Amino acid sequence: MNYFAYSVRGLLTAVFLSAVVGKAGRAGAFSAFADSLRPLAAVSGPAVRAVALAVVAVEGAVCLALILPYTPATVAGLLAATVLLAVFTVVIARSVGSGTTVRCRCFGRSAAPLGRAHVVRNGLLASVAGAGAVAEVTGPAGGLDPGLAAVAWCAGAVAGGLVTVAEDLVSLFRPAAPSMTE
Repeated sequence: MNYFAYSVRGLLTAVFLSAVVGKAGRAGAFSAFADSLRPLAAVSGPAVRAVALAVVAVEGAVCLALILPYTPATVAGLLAATVLLAVFTVVIARSVGSGTTVRCRCFGRSAAPLGRAHVVRNGLLASVAGAGAVAEVTGPAGGLDPGLAAVAWCAGAVAGGLVTVAEDLVSLFRPAAPSMTE
């Protein structure tokens, strides 16, 4: 294990924990997330709700696997994150390519529709998760300074937090739309 792997674990834990809390942490959030899957999913009816539940469950399992101090669990969590993020990337890319407009419910509420930025974000996160899995398996065993490992994990968690609010940060710097009274 190495410091890069710790930072990836922190980043992905923050991203997936924000996703779980955003989708299940308030009244109506899970239903809104499930409803947002209807135009995206290859399934319909009650199966959409089951897919939504599976997504939230896997996201929660990834969080748990990434915080456990057991290398096989960490590797499994990183691989699960890689696959889940790759699936998100493909589904969103297909939606954007077909012109389907769906609100982003990645982290709960958002007025923004899914778009190319979401494809890029999830593709990059999938790549980072995969690289983290490789680093976890091939990195040196032991010998890490616990303080530096904690710093690496926290730095990753801060980066993950920034990923989850990136849309909001970008919107702060967009020019305001002209008002109708001008």
